[in-house]
Amino acid sequence: MKRITLLLSILSLMLLVPVFGQTIDFTKRYIIDNIRGIAWQPGTDMYSYIDDDRNLMLVNPKNGKETVFLAAASQKAHEISSPYGYEWLDANTLYFPSDHKTVNVVKGKITTAEFDKVDWDDVIDQDVKNKVFVTKNDKGVFVESALNGYKPVLLCPDTGKNIVFGESVHRSEWGINEGQYISPNGNFIAFYRMDESMVEDYPLVNTGTPIATVENIKYPMAGRTSHVVTLGIFDVAKSAEKGAPVYHYIQTDKADGEFLTNVTFSPDEKYIYISHLNREQNHAKLIQYDLQTGKKLSTLIEERDNRYVEPTQRMIFMKNGDFLWFSDRDGWNHLYWYSADMKFFKKVVDGNFDIIEYYGMDKDEKNIYFTASLEKPVNQYVCKVNLNTGIGKNTLTCLAHADGVHRPVFSESKNYFIDYFSNPTTPRTISLVDNKGKTLKTLLTAKSPFGVMKLGDTQIFPIVNKEGDSLWCRMITPPNMDKSKKYPVFMYVYGGPHSQLVTNQYLSGGLFLEFMAQQGYIVFTLDNRGTDNRGAEFEKCIHRNLGVREVEDQMCGVEYLKSLPYVDANRIGLDGWSYGGFMVLSLITAHPDVFKAASCGGPVVNWEWYEVMYGERYMDTPQENPSGYENANIIPKIKNVKCPLLVMHGAQDHTVVQQHTLELLRQAVSDDIELEYFVYTVHDHNVIGPERRHLYNKLLRFHNQNTKGE
Repeated sequence: MKRITLLLSILSLMLLVPVFGQTIDFTKRYIIDNIRGIAWQPGTDMYSYIDDDRNLMLVNPKNGKETVFLAAASQKAHEISSPYGYEWLDANTLYFPSDHKTVNVVKGKITTAEFDKVDWDDVIDQDVKNKVFVTKNDKGVFVESALNGYKPVLLCPDTGKNIVFGESVHRSEWGINEGQYISPNGNFIAFYRMDESMVEDYPLVNTGTPIATVENIKYPMAGRTSHVVTLGIFDVAKSAEKGAPVYHYIQTDKADGEFLTNVTFSPDEKYIYISHLNREQNHAKLIQYDLQTGKKLSTLIEERDNRYVEPTQRMIFMKNGDFLWFSDRDGWNHLYWYSADMKFFKKVVDGNFDIIEYYGMDKDEKNIYFTASLEKPVNQYVCKVNLNTGIGKNTLTCLAHADGVHRPVFSESKNYFIDYFSNPTTPRTISLVDNKGKTLKTLLTAKSPFGVMKLGDTQIFPIVNKEGDSLWCRMITPPNMDKSKKYPVFMYVYGGPHSQLVTNQYLSGGLFLEFMAQQGYIVFTLDNRGTDNRGAEFEKCIHRNLGVREVEDQMCGVEYLKSLPYVDANRIGLDGWSYGGFMVLSLITAHPDVFKAASCGGPVVNWEWYEVMYGERYMDTPQENPSGYENANIIPKIKNVKCPLLVMHGAQDHTVVQQHTLELLRQAVSDDIELEYFVYTVHDHNVIGPERRHLYNKLLRFHNQNTKGE
């Protein structure tokens, strides 16, 4: 499921109606101090940034010496309108995406290359270094390259009704966010071909036309017929020479697994690798294919799990053809080292923690660098492990270990990294750190963007559930809270897989939750079993029984809140969106006497109406798991609701179709249950744009009236 939550960025919340007094004003921009454009120069250990005068500066980390690499005046002379967002293509060449120009600087001489013939409005993928671009318009997906003067060539003419090319497939699951992949040297483009003709139509109604019109989308519901995906290979050079698409298909076999994920080229572009996943999603195969012929060569790795596997990360190649592979087969998301000939493999990272982000190897491929939570799942530490030493406890070195969230940017050599750090009381610090963990210089210490305005006090802490699991919580208390008084609670919940709401960073709950604390609410969030970065068992234990263990854990949070002398146990309100909406409805129907009021948006109410890839991963099919689907179905439980309930939905929702809440309404009427229902007629699963202001004002008014009792 796409994680759509109410934890929004600073900029997206600017539309909320302003409040008066010393509280957050959403018509203003609260910008955390930053250093613009920090990046590492390729092939060196120098880093660059944009200074206050818009000069692009180059810094030597050994001695701190700064030089001007590209002056603001030179940028202006070469019609660079904005230096921000630049990319290094090599040690002498910069790419400025806002102007679609490259600037080459050699011994003080500056030259500019432009891509005038590329239709930049249509670009959906690009390899600027190799001068290959993928574009899309209403006529199809095209490839433009320097080899033929950027004349567009159709990616594939193998079209037809309900055939999709070059777009993400499998409803964007397993980390698939693109539909085409440019090879390392820009010679080939792998692309998805998705045939949805066998999938049932699902109608979305547009009432904005004089006579309402219907848009039929392909929506494969759990247990029903799914789509068919194949992978094509587009030859850039031959297509440019011919002026027509030259392509072929990889000869995949549905018996190996019908979901095709983690498409990866070998560095020499001789092979392509696909992670196949079966429909049951409990068996994955990493298969090697010959790139030119499309023939299957061998199955390299197989992953099995009696619940589900999720191949969401690609292979990581080493210089000698060996590769690293992510797997949670030991219960945690760890890395394994495989030889190119598949004669050996070994685990290279060990411990009761998940690797969160991989950042690469040093030049000699002796050490790997990554972030991990280690002993506190709300933190992210910067770590390195020696590939050759083994997996003992002493082989892991923590390079940035202050409690909080570290987001490193490494130099190419991995000799240095820029550490972006925050915690609930630290908006941001930026430091230069070497690969032994020594902080060489603090480049920036940001001040609070709110000045003297008081925010609530944020606490990050664990409680323990009945099974002995630690459940991490975030509680934001009102500014200047008087602990002799009792306060209402605004409890925000999501609770689904691939989510982690409670992290030890600044404004981790977003501005809206901070705002609600300023309105006099104790704001509370808990990550229950089923959420991310706590190991496989913590996340997968909800399999086939969604809404059971998650609700048990959230109720542990409620019991904790009730134990606090300053919490008004009779005024606990709930809010959640998407999976969080399902959680809200599950909580108020299972425990109807606990909550004062509840609001939700885009909720799943019956998993039989949710799509194949996500729904079957966590629930199997309705035919295989009828009791699980029945138990998770909210519709027959709506009769239990006792508190005021606000349900919101986008009428054009492609993710959780509006059928969920309309059928909930039908049953509520039948059961004589009153609820408030509001439809955002032109919106998809998320409500964006000016209507966001409307949504948040509705939430505020609803909870002030029904939770707080004003």
